[in-house]
Amino acid sequence: MISTMRFPHCLARASSRIRGSANLSRAVYRDNGAASHLAVGQSRDASTTSALPPRHDRNFRVGGFANKYDAGDLGFNNHLHISRNGDGWWMNRATRAFSSTESVGDDAGVGALNQQIISLAESGDITKSEEMLNQMRAEAVSQNQKDGLPDVDSYTALMNAFIEEQMRLISVIEVETNEIKSDVNATMPNEHCAESNEQGAVTVMTLAEKAHDLLIQMEDLSGVSDHYSSMRLSGGMETELRNASLQPTSHHYDSVILALANATTAAHETHCTLTKNAPFIAQRWLQRMETLAFDPQSGVTPTVDSYFHVMEAYVASEKTILPNKQSKTPITLQSVFDKLKLNTNIRPTAREYRLLLRTWCDNSGIKQAAYNAMGLWMTMQKSFKGGVEEMEPTLEDGKMVLEAWTRSINKHSARRAQKVLSTMENLYADKQTDVQPDLDCYRYVLITMSRSRVPTVGDEVPQLFKSMEDNHIFPDTPCFDAAIETLKNCARHSKAEDSNKYAKATESMLQKMESERERSSVAVIKPSAVTYTNVIQALAVRESKMAAEKADELLKKMIAEYGAGDESMRPTRHSYVGTIHAYGNSGAESNFLNANEVLQRMIADYSQGNEEARPDASSFHAVIRACARSSDTSSSPEKHKQALLLAISTVQHMKKSDSYHANSRSYLLLLKCCTSLLPSGSEREKALRSIFRSCCKDGLVNEQVLNEFQSVVSSEIYHKEVVKDAPSYNGIKSLPETWTRSLGYRVRTHETKDGIRKRNPIISVRGEAVASTAYNDHRMRRRWSKKNQKVLQGGRI
Repeated sequence: MISTMRFPHCLARASSRIRGSANLSRAVYRDNGAASHLAVGQSRDASTTSALPPRHDRNFRVGGFANKYDAGDLGFNNHLHISRNGDGWWMNRATRAFSSTESVGDDAGVGALNQQIISLAESGDITKSEEMLNQMRAEAVSQNQKDGLPDVDSYTALMNAFIEEQMRLISVIEVETNEIKSDVNATMPNEHCAESNEQGAVTVMTLAEKAHDLLIQMEDLSGVSDHYSSMRLSGGMETELRNASLQPTSHHYDSVILALANATTAAHETHCTLTKNAPFIAQRWLQRMETLAFDPQSGVTPTVDSYFHVMEAYVASEKTILPNKQSKTPITLQSVFDKLKLNTNIRPTAREYRLLLRTWCDNSGIKQAAYNAMGLWMTMQKSFKGGVEEMEPTLEDGKMVLEAWTRSINKHSARRAQKVLSTMENLYADKQTDVQPDLDCYRYVLITMSRSRVPTVGDEVPQLFKSMEDNHIFPDTPCFDAAIETLKNCARHSKAEDSNKYAKATESMLQKMESERERSSVAVIKPSAVTYTNVIQALAVRESKMAAEKADELLKKMIAEYGAGDESMRPTRHSYVGTIHAYGNSGAESNFLNANEVLQRMIADYSQGNEEARPDASSFHAVIRACARSSDTSSSPEKHKQALLLAISTVQHMKKSDSYHANSRSYLLLLKCCTSLLPSGSEREKALRSIFRSCCKDGLVNEQVLNEFQSVVSSEIYHKEVVKDAPSYNGIKSLPETWTRSLGYRVRTHETKDGIRKRNPIISVRGEAVASTAYNDHRMRRRWSKKNQKVLQGGRI
């Protein structure tokens, strides 16, 4: 079982799980029952490599720590290839010996041992080097001889060896990972490689633990932990032995931080989640360096690499632990980066800027992500203009910022994306940089504009296409689709005098797209159902018969091409409803008949298997609106009556359907339709009373329906239909429960003075909602269902 990485604030120490005859961490390759052992750090020469089986036939296994020592125990218990002979001499594999009682205090003997530790570490034999260092330290502590401790060079060499071995293993993991990705059909070999990589990642984590422990030893033995809190899990060293020469330098702290960053990188490559605490430990070591920097005698100051590797550890850990969830990693990275900027001795380089920039862009779900990314990009541009050439933003940097704006929900997103693009264009035009915006840059800006609701953003579309043409960049289908959607949104959200202009521009853009489709050989340009639907919705704003006929023509073209087998041209509900609105706004005398004909085509298309064309209540409401607007297009009473009958039959059809049902808005639109189509008089009031009674019977009377009915009938009729027989609850005349039973919420009961349980009223006869317990519960449920309103789940407002 793979154990969790041993760090402070971690649940368990990996070394404490090693019991009995646990072997030192090593890679064991098994081939046909015969195992050849390759110790961690041992170089792969011809003799070792030839014994290894092929990549897909080997089983890579890594053990835990062999050395047993913790915060309160400096005793040494391992199973290495060193033994003590009967004369009290320690023997290594080279059969060189030193006395446990004499040579530790001997300067020449200690120097030779230190030199041997350094030589072994530099040659890659980490196992022997670590073994000898621990033996020297244990002997010196047991004899209380500080001169017998390993010197700082020995610790440095061993720590450097750990880092080098980590780098070697990470490079092997990367090669294996690339082979797995490229060899997609070899299932079993990939499983072996994945297991091998996971075990290699565990080894990298183990080496990080060892480097971490070495630095703790150096702090404890040099006395640094006497003045600052120890990084051990608990307590400190039981010995009072101190050697100031072992005080760690900036290099040692940087090495441990790098080791932790390497551990998170290896875990990310192998999708392993055992290093979630590593970034926090790396940041704690960085904070220790910042604290020691205030003491001039310590000689320790954070470097740019210190901050960068902490940031790198957080980024790798985020991708491993929370690959698909929003995290606070960008905020943490920003705080580390801000501390780096506040340091007067060093300054961030392009490497730190790009790492933070990429992190913000990858987490654009955070509200200010795109804004912060753009700020970093502009700062890099400013530094580059000031003469710092390494700070020149690359094309990929600009693309990341532009893509972040496409995912940002902000009314200023389009303007800021255009600002980034124009800056890139100006710098290239002035020959200050070789970075030229490409098709992706323009596409991202157009997509950002298509998601904006600023009514004037469409004015920039022609200029963007002109810039692309001047730079010999050919727009593709997403560019045209985004431009058409942008113009459509402007047509729908602009004032009346501007709506027609944007609607015509939408139609012209479609024509340009189709012409480019015929003559373009560089990019594949093809309109789809989304393209035509956006144009249809824009044409519905023009309020002309010609525009309605054009919309219907596009719809028929979609149906024909979809029937011919082109799935990309499948008509949707929005396609049909847009055409219905186009006819309803056309001003033609028979607009309501044409709108109903489109609705019938929609129902037929859905019945034939097109699920995307399934009608909903808004589809029928569009026909009722078209009927109501016929009063503006015709003065014929027969036409008005025909339109009213069509509106009534439409509601009746909704009531009989099992797929879509009439709602309160259906009756509200029917009341307005009756008011606009029938002249004042008894006939109209009779029709209005009939519609209102049908609404009451269906239990769909809400505030809007009641207020509309009250405004279109006389006070006598309203009093007779609503007020006269209204029940009185708590002194307030309210609608009967049966009139509101289908509104989507259930009312509660309450005790009255006579002990009878009655329903709590919802709507008063004046059209006002009564603040009852049931209504408050309904409002809270509505708020809970809305995005970003979950904070209200704690109580009632």
